Amino acid sequence: MDVVLTGVESTGKSTLAQALAARLGRPCVPEAARSYLALRGGRYEEGDLLAIARRQWAWARWAEGPAVLDTDLWTLFIWAEVRFGRVDPWLSTAAAAQGPRLYLLCEPDLPWDEDPLREHPAPEARAALHGRYAAILAAQAWPWVSLRGTGPDRLAAAVAALEDRGLLP
Repeated sequence: MDVVLTGVESTGKSTLAQALAARLGRPCVPEAARSYLALRGGRYEEGDLLAIARRQWAWARWAEGPAVLDTDLWTLFIWAEVRFGRVDPWLSTAAAAQGPRLYLLCEPDLPWDEDPLREHPAPEARAALHGRYAAILAAQAWPWVSLRGTGPDRLAAAVAALEDRGLLP
């Protein structure tokens, strides 16, 4: 079963994904949006989200066996809704077809880390987006766990969630 780190920007997902992948001995699938947007100076249009989504989908499928994913298509689904008010039909279908996976939803309780590729520093915006992530996960068939706290505490909570589900070797 894949393990997916998800949640709003600046919540430690990438760091946690790498740590969990090392702990599990699994590949870590990075967030495709970061490299895509870095090449474009952070600028994007609606059509770019579909290109990013297809890249994220492909990267997740290239991993041999279960992997740790530093995001998945639900993030791009939310991004499309929030930024453009609509979601491409392919993205909706592909997001719903993902699985099996365990989602680790990172709470927005870490300090905002300024980054030119991030867009939502306001606490109110982060809280609203976090609520959207939780609602989408609650509507899915796959299990999910909310993670709180700083680096070591968050990692310990993630490891405990994996142990509870028999996913640690």
